[in-house]
Amino acid sequence: MSELSGTKEHIFDAFLEMTSKLGYENVSIRDIASKVGVNSASMYYHFESKLKILEYAYDYYSKYVYANRIPVDVMKKMIETANADEIMRALVYTFVTEDQKRYVRMILITKIIYMRLFQDPIANAMFIESFKNNSDYLVSIFEHGIEVGRIVPGFDAETFADVLIGSLIMMAFKSFASPEYKVEQLDEENKILALYTRLLSAVMNEPISKD
Repeated sequence: MSELSGTKEHIFDAFLEMTSKLGYENVSIRDIASKVGVNSASMYYHFESKLKILEYAYDYYSKYVYANRIPVDVMKKMIETANADEIMRALVYTFVTEDQKRYVRMILITKIIYMRLFQDPIANAMFIESFKNNSDYLVSIFEHGIEVGRIVPGFDAETFADVLIGSLIMMAFKSFASPEYKVEQLDEENKILALYTRLLSAVMNEPISKD
């Protein structure tokens, strides 16, 4: 994937902004060119077609979707000693980054993927892969908690993980409606986090001694 700079970067960001609001089918090369302030012909120097911009967006998402997720080994250590609130915040806010451009782009691309789930096989496959990857990540952490005695035996890690991810996806439809979204901005978000924190806390034993 080639790097973004200059006019190409402006074209990409204009595409993301317009497509996330209006839908892929309702945005034309001419619309993007007009927003960027270039003629349509010069657009093709940077991207061969509108489809190529969408493909670039998918590649961008794939490159960065797990870039800020805490490594599973670190989370396994954390679940041994941290409280439920600390654990849930670490698990939920994996997309937070100080790179504001990337932050906004990932929000907009995620929204585009959700919008195209039932008409674009690539978007559908990316969504399924992401759900499975996140589920496997969470289950691995929770099962470690069970193995070391931090989480009570019998805890259904798979169901908890899948329901948590599903709830976050529903919340994302609202939060991703705006690139200005900030962590803990929505009442629903805070309620979801508080609910799962209580559920996790209810099945956790005392922290494991570091001695």
